[in-house]
Amino acid sequence: VDCCLIPEVPFTVHGPNGVIEYVRNLLDTQGHAVIVLAEGAGQEYVAIEGTDAGGNPKLGDIGQWFCKQLKSEIKCDVKYIDPTYMVRGCVANAHDSIMCTVLGQNAAHGAFA
Repeated sequence: VDCCLIPEVPFTVHGPNGVIEYVRNLLDTQGHAVIVLAEGAGQEYVAIEGTDAGGNPKLGDIGQWFCKQLKSEIKCDVKYIDPTYMVRGCVANAHDSIMCTVLGQNAAHGAFA
């Protein structure tokens, strides 16, 4: 990963110290760039889409917004992958089942300790 954007660290998209300029430099030097955008990163750039059942704000889709910004400013080939379905839509294997069991047991133990 060449650039990882998370909500806990503010960043700028445009300008000489922005992410787009950094990506432009990566493309010039190594020919490709891998950028990871965490859910919740850069919410000041996208509109919040109401609230969920718990009253928490529904986060805007920074991934699609950032993809459009890259395509318009750099005119490069952008492959956008939203892993939401891939992460949640696969069948659990034995390792996943054991790990979930251990995590659940540790959570229950921690709650009652």
